[in-house]
Amino acid sequence: MSFNPEQPGSRPMPPNYSQASGSQQPYAPQNQQYSQPQTHTGQPGYGAQQAYGRQPGFGGQPGFGGQPGFGMPQMHNPAMFDSQSLPEHAYGPGSEQFWMAHEPDRTTALWTHLGAIIFGFMPLIMFLVKKDESPFVREHSRQGLNAMITNTIVTFAAFFVFGILGFMLALVTFGLGMFLMYAALIVPLVYTIIYIIAAVAANRGEGYKFPLTINFVK
Repeated sequence: MSFNPEQPGSRPMPPNYSQASGSQQPYAPQNQQYSQPQTHTGQPGYGAQQAYGRQPGFGGQPGFGGQPGFGMPQMHNPAMFDSQSLPEHAYGPGSEQFWMAHEPDRTTALWTHLGAIIFGFMPLIMFLVKKDESPFVREHSRQGLNAMITNTIVTFAAFFVFGILGFMLALVTFGLGMFLMYAALIVPLVYTIIYIIAAVAANRGEGYKFPLTINFVK
């Protein structure tokens, strides 16, 4: 016959947990989880990622002008090669802050203008080679190319006009009027001075807008 300590009609006693098991807090982690709900700010990939303003290609990426999101457009944008979209402060003193051209680009643009004085066709070569690589070199070579075309047309026209005038004058001046034809050399001399000014601006990293030039290439 087994011994049963419980008497009839008495309640069952709760189990006696030992002190070794420690304090039982089964709902503490859950309470902590619900007491501090996670928001989008704390989840990775949302607020902590700072997706707006720091991803490359958006406002956080410095443009050519030195200001985030401003200055020159990105290389893949065709509007970068549209001279009509360039502001007025892209030319003249202080425009180096707009272009932020590196030293190799400055040197290339410098020799583009100096080469136009020596070889004549240097702006055309630089425009074809560098037009998709550097906006600074492209704009300088574009300006130099337009000046080269304008210089060629105006010089031939001047030789033609002064040649006729010199021939007519030579009939009454015993041939001395033919020297008037050399007055057409004033045109390339003027453009030589313009090329030198543009070369100095290119060496400083500034944009330069050629005067007395027809805008053939845009």
